[in-house]
Amino acid sequence: MEVLHDVNLGALQKGHVFYPFQQQEAYIRNLMLFIQAGLKNNQHILIVESMKNITKVKNRMHRLYTEEQLSSISLVDNFDYYFLNGDFNTQHILRSFQKDLSIIKKINSSIRTWGHVEWVSKEPDAALLNEFESIADDYVLKEGMLSVCAYSKNSLSNALTETLEKVHQFVLTDENLRLSMTYNRDLF
Repeated sequence: MEVLHDVNLGALQKGHVFYPFQQQEAYIRNLMLFIQAGLKNNQHILIVESMKNITKVKNRMHRLYTEEQLSSISLVDNFDYYFLNGDFNTQHILRSFQKDLSIIKKINSSIRTWGHVEWVSKEPDAALLNEFESIADDYVLKEGMLSVCAYSKNSLSNALTETLEKVHQFVLTDENLRLSMTYNRDLF
């Protein structure tokens, strides 16, 4: 397993990252490192976060960053993406993502995104998730941006984890970042 960096997303400028997080505090720490690197690179950061984490993330951001820096960060409730039009409606998610990015691009063409992906059902349809992440991968590569897709490891079966590793170039854990061993652009 090739380790690229010790959770240093600052060195990674583009790519599609799968992050099956385990520890909440490590998750927040990695999100803050992601934001810090984006600000350092003069990027706008779109964060799609769960309601349970939004207050914690906002509080940390307000302690760490100036008002000017905060204006480069868009924080969106993931309910609007993943639950508003039914459980994990792929077309709605993609439309919301593209709408938010088109607004941000008017401000800054250099963008990085972080999405905390959730669903209501016990387990999402693996084919649907594969389709969604494949489309997202195409978009991220075409736009030359950095996008992290974070999933609670507790909500993922082994089959879903394998599916997600196939459609992401990189895998981030709470401790390190590595190339995906099974990423295959020919699958889709």
